[in-house]
Amino acid sequence: MRVLVFEYITGGGLVGQALPASLVAEGGMMLQTLIAELKCLDAIRLYVPLDERCARPLTLTEREIVKVGPDCDIFALLRDLLVDVDLFWLIAPESDGILLNLAQLAIAANAEVLLSNPATLAICADKFATCQALVKRAIPIVETRLLGQGADGLDDNVVVKIADGVGCLDSFQVNAEQLPAAVAELNDPQRYVLQPYISGQAASLSCLFKHGQAWLICYNHQQIVLEQGRFSLRGCLVNVQTDKLDFYRNLINEIAEAMPGLWGYVGIDIIESAELGSLVLEINPRLTSSYVGIRQATGINVAEQVLRIRHAEPVLQASRNETIQISIN
Repeated sequence: MRVLVFEYITGGGLVGQALPASLVAEGGMMLQTLIAELKCLDAIRLYVPLDERCARPLTLTEREIVKVGPDCDIFALLRDLLVDVDLFWLIAPESDGILLNLAQLAIAANAEVLLSNPATLAICADKFATCQALVKRAIPIVETRLLGQGADGLDDNVVVKIADGVGCLDSFQVNAEQLPAAVAELNDPQRYVLQPYISGQAASLSCLFKHGQAWLICYNHQQIVLEQGRFSLRGCLVNVQTDKLDFYRNLINEIAEAMPGLWGYVGIDIIESAELGSLVLEINPRLTSSYVGIRQATGINVAEQVLRIRHAEPVLQASRNETIQISIN
């Protein structure tokens, strides 16, 4: 089976632009983990585009690498590669429609994409649309407004973030009274959404979804730092023990029913508040940083299980139960 694996940052998505070191490190970790898991399986042939500025993943051979130079048109290259492969495994940000556009590129080439369907990718890429979809099903989610709707009725502190932003990128906290001044400094304010600032434990759920069904792989803690009003993700603890597993299994089942187009590996960001309980922050329909530690923590080969759910239900039998630290920067 021929599998095209494309991680956007290290694979040439930023040809002609500077490579942010933190994004290269994070993308490289996910790519290396995915390649290692796929290489545990039989009858897999890999094709992996790699920006020539990035180090070669240790387990890749020269034959498996497709070199991406400074003059490469990455979309044209992918179109050519997609003609000759069976599966497309894509790791890319939702921002600016990147994940959706690359998925549609593969669909147009009649390649099987190991992701949710395009309509669901579009909803997950938009934090306001995600909130609207889950609120309709009474699923607990952090209130999310368009920036133009204002902060009336929210707490004194609010969070401003790009609607299709990834992780902590372009997210900041501000006092509600200072919001008009902060908005005035934004280049493109209509792209932003507004949420109340909720104090609590930042967590995530690593899951598999398949057309209205959901399976919880593990529960994780996110190590997010707030400095001078700006958020940054420093790392995550993968497979943390919790007494909330039954609650979270029910939650992801409700999400699966609300969004039946979810498919494959999905990371769900949560904020656990002492006052408000556990609330969904966003849904990431792709591999996330927590994925990097799952096999070491549980013994589960996630890539194997994603391929398995194409034809059957996953087998998520853990062979170990450890908590693993993943450092981002």
